[in-house]
Amino acid sequence: MARDLVFVGIKGSVVALRRDSGEVAWSIKLRKGASFVPLIVEEGRVYAISGGEVTCLSAADGSPLWHNPLTGFGRGHAVIAGAPSAGAIAAAVAEQEAAARAGAGAAAVPHG
Repeated sequence: MARDLVFVGIKGSVVALRRDSGEVAWSIKLRKGASFVPLIVEEGRVYAISGGEVTCLSAADGSPLWHNPLTGFGRGHAVIAGAPSAGAIAAAVAEQEAAARAGAGAAAVPHG
C-alpha cells in the first residue's frame, strides 16, 4: 500500500522505500534523467520532473500512468506543486480532530 512507502527522487529515478524498514519496494528510471528530481505524492500517484519532463507513476508499484515531455519549455530545473484534493483535506481534518480528542483525555503535566 502506498501509505506504507516514502518516495525519493534521485539521479533521474524515483525510488519507493518501505516506511518501516527502509527497504526498496520499487524503483524506476525516468525517461530523461537529471540529478535533481522534484516530486509530489497525491491520491496514490507520484508526479516527478526529470530533464524537463513530467511523469505520473502509480505510488503502489511505480508503473507509469502518463508522461508529458513539456515540448517547447526547455530542460532546466523545474519545481512541481499540486493543490490539495478534497479527500486530502478531509483526511487531514479528521487526523487533527482525532489527535485533539486523544489529547483532551491526557492529564496536564506542570512544567518547571
